[in-house]
Amino acid sequence: MRIFLLRHGETDWNLQRRCQGITDVDLNDRGRRQARQIAEYLSTEKINGIYSSALKRALQTAEILRRSHGLAVTVDSDFRELNHGAFEGLTFSDIRDSYPDFLRLWRSEPAQLMIPGGERLIDVEKRAWNGMEQILKFHLPHETVVVVSHNFPILAILCRITGTPLNDYRSFRVEPCGLTHISYDDSEGWRIIQINGAGYTALAEPKGGSPF
Repeated sequence: MRIFLLRHGETDWNLQRRCQGITDVDLNDRGRRQARQIAEYLSTEKINGIYSSALKRALQTAEILRRSHGLAVTVDSDFRELNHGAFEGLTFSDIRDSYPDFLRLWRSEPAQLMIPGGERLIDVEKRAWNGMEQILKFHLPHETVVVVSHNFPILAILCRITGTPLNDYRSFRVEPCGLTHISYDDSEGWRIIQINGAGYTALAEPKGGSPF
């Protein structure tokens, strides 16, 4: 089975380096353009299923993608972003000024650290991996699936596949609308084919990322 993990397109909060978490932020113009270019890039692929987080920025990306394939989007909350709790909407500077002790711990051992009012990264890994296992159950081995998700769920999946400790999630990087290609078969298990693929020209434009 082939699976494309697609991070949603860019939002204004990405540019401002604000924690989006579960805040429902729309794609900006560049994000919609990125999604259209990714849809064109994948238009020749035989896609058998499109899954998406319920958050608007992911659903809007998935909706643009699905038009090329005549598929409905399956919403799966397992692929939603890390709940940033009290940090929702804050920039790195805001967190550094108001939560210096937390930030110091996050830099070294983030996996088990509970975000105030939010959740732990290890919880994101657990539910994102559950979503992946459900996809394996519902699709045939020869099929191709796209999962439109967010920064931390995709990083957690990559850590799980490679055996990278979740505390070292910064070993990987996925940009808005970056396309990660993985596969699974019973004999070889999970395999990474490409991370953060450049399926659109907007990668050359200014881009933002999580303050974490």
